Amino acid sequence: MSENDAGEARDGEGRQPPDAWLAQRVQAGESAAFEELARRYLRPVYAVVGSLLRERADVEDAAQETFLRALDHIRTFDASRPFAPWLYTIARNTARNRRKAASRHRSEPVGSVVVAGDDPDPEQRTEQAEIRSLVATALDELPDQQRTAFRMFDIEDYSAQEIATLMGINAGTVRAHVHHARRALRERLGPLLGPGADQ
Repeated sequence: MSENDAGEARDGEGRQPPDAWLAQRVQAGESAAFEELARRYLRPVYAVVGSLLRERADVEDAAQETFLRALDHIRTFDASRPFAPWLYTIARNTARNRRKAASRHRSEPVGSVVVAGDDPDPEQRTEQAEIRSLVATALDELPDQQRTAFRMFDIEDYSAQEIATLMGINAGTVRAHVHHARRALRERLGPLLGPGADQ
């Protein structure tokens, strides 16, 4: 690798190169620069597509497709603008397209079938499956940005600023999305949460 390769490109203080610089290197045909961007954004992309899709295999496929689409369309990236929101848009659209396609071919998910004798307490297993389904449905009913902000903040443990950078919005808006998502989930799942859930 040369000194200009993404893995070794550092300033005098050892900082990593900016995303825009890496994207420009990818536009110039340097695969190492794309590998570095993929490494940086793998976890956030999984979080974004995971907030929109239920099945693990769909999440993995959508994440991989996101990076392939980003590579295919890297020439459309404007280096004067932030890279993260550009990639976020690709991830969100990829997941939405997969969700739409899945809804056209909807069938009983394999994981929801209860087979007698699989568990010492089939009634408890059925109840847990129903609860998971209710929670997933409640999450699906949230607007995309609320669902993504909620998942990244409360489940994936990203900071509001990290989410804001990725989504291309300010941190206050992220916190508002999380607040509204929590409130909506409390309203929808109140009976499951029991007394005091509204507080």
